[in-house]
Amino acid sequence: MFVVANISKILSEEFSIQELINLVSDLSRLHRIQGCSELEKAGDYIKKCVEEAGPFRVNLKKYNYGVAQGSFGPVVGWDIEDGELRLIKPREELLHSFKNSRTLIAAHSPSGEVEGEVVHVGDGEDPKSYEKVSVEGKIVLAYGYAYIVYMQALRKGASGVLVYRRSGIENGVPYMGLFLTPSEAENARAPAMTVSRRTAMKLIRMIERGERPVVKMIVKANYRSEAWIPVITAEIGEGDSEVHLCAHYCHPAGTVNDNISGTAALLELALAYARSISKGKLLTPNKHKIKFIWFPEYAGSLAYMINEKPKVVFSINLDMIGEKQELTGSTINFVKPPPRLYHPYEAAAYYCLKKQLSLSESFSSPRKALTYRLDVVPYEMGSDHDIYLQFNVPAVMINQWPDKYYHSDLDTIDKFDPQLAKLITIGIGEAIYMSCTSKSEEEVKKMAKSYFYESIGRELSETDPELHDIRYKFLVKTIGEATLEYTHDNIIGKIVKAIEVNKSTEKAEKYIYKGPPGTVPTRTIYRKTGWDGYSVLKKIFEKNRYMRTVVSSLIPMYMRKPKSLSELKKMVEEDYGVKVEIEPLREAIEVLMKADLIEKVS
Repeated sequence: MFVVANISKILSEEFSIQELINLVSDLSRLHRIQGCSELEKAGDYIKKCVEEAGPFRVNLKKYNYGVAQGSFGPVVGWDIEDGELRLIKPREELLHSFKNSRTLIAAHSPSGEVEGEVVHVGDGEDPKSYEKVSVEGKIVLAYGYAYIVYMQALRKGASGVLVYRRSGIENGVPYMGLFLTPSEAENARAPAMTVSRRTAMKLIRMIERGERPVVKMIVKANYRSEAWIPVITAEIGEGDSEVHLCAHYCHPAGTVNDNISGTAALLELALAYARSISKGKLLTPNKHKIKFIWFPEYAGSLAYMINEKPKVVFSINLDMIGEKQELTGSTINFVKPPPRLYHPYEAAAYYCLKKQLSLSESFSSPRKALTYRLDVVPYEMGSDHDIYLQFNVPAVMINQWPDKYYHSDLDTIDKFDPQLAKLITIGIGEAIYMSCTSKSEEEVKKMAKSYFYESIGRELSETDPELHDIRYKFLVKTIGEATLEYTHDNIIGKIVKAIEVNKSTEKAEKYIYKGPPGTVPTRTIYRKTGWDGYSVLKKIFEKNRYMRTVVSSLIPMYMRKPKSLSELKKMVEEDYGVKVEIEPLREAIEVLMKADLIEKVS
């Protein structure tokens, strides 16, 4: 195991568990929905903390939610005061309240007080869901994607919308958002809520018994004429380029693991850096600047990258870290970028993280064993590392998944493990410091050399046998060249030089992505193609889950230059080591063309 003298020890001594808990408690009190005033308060809180720390160059940038930020469409400003859902018939009963479940009111729901009969329409996305039952003036109950359910129900004249989730904890009230544009909000009349599966099943059983349940929905909310995307940066060190440590701090009050855990841990790491450097325990980084950055998910990272154009060489995204594994059922995932965006600093991040998590004494080995579940995961989308990759910046995400309490009111502070959050953050903090300090360069080179062999071996062990030889050449060439450029290692140089890769001379129809920077949101597809286009992608994603990453992230990433379908297929197979059917890619490209995001080129 690689060890750099005292860096992790120094950071660990200056990292306060008690302070971390206080940060988590303070920030989780705020309702940090995108477009809310309390999100802006959270940004001010983070800014004040890092300003008081001392040596950072701190900045607060504000971008407008009312205009599109790359592929992230405009979002209406919104604040919520209160709300409740009450059963009126066949008996009176309080089902849910905003006081107890801050996730109850679907984000960006209009205000309103309605009473009506509940009708269950299945997923509520497909227009056919509404053919067998009239929802005019009634309250729709459905389990589909909240935005699409809401838009379909509005068209059918529903007076209110209740959405539930068919997976996860039975009594958890899920977090869902409508993310309405300002123009959509002008036409929104029906209040929208989310309910636990337990409540949904109770209402469905009443309907099946012919009891025709009636509920009363009360939502006290208001739309804001002006709302800001606050992005806080704290920079330290010298150099022409930057390495980013980032976390998103949006989501409902009361929720912790997603992602107050990453936000607060990153904030405490920044404070530990400040103390260590102020006390002379660590030198100021002199190879790259280190930039700590906090933003609302996607909206903030896109706005920052588009407007500020930072010279970033590598990024680490902390999203859902420090969970009690025995409660949430999660594993710590080291989510890598696609191999073609590999950077040797990934090696430092992996080895330093693994070292921190290896605390268990073995029976008779000189090495310590992992104390926590840790896995290395091929690239998957779902957080702000996606945005860095869209700008060709190598990015890693540290994440705990699966989490049975994910996006629900049960994602509470009792599931948070501050000691694990500290271990993860110290590991990442050590890796970033080493990567940004010239004194540690030789140690990082050793890590990069070892990681070259380890990562290729790991990837090949999980590669389809039919793709083994092709992928071996791709990985050696791609990861090897990046490693060689950094380490100048003669042995790796000989291995890379021995690999011959045949260049394609195919003449076929090619396509180019012309959409705005960023991933492709589901709402964008639905807004531009309606149910017909969305349903095609939905079927593709249900058959192969990784296709969501391919369509929403890899296509806009790789097809900024013209690619044929077979070239795209080859790139995905190289990235994941799985056989890819060309027909789903063709269907996806056709939908993206209908959405005016892709066009054919000569």
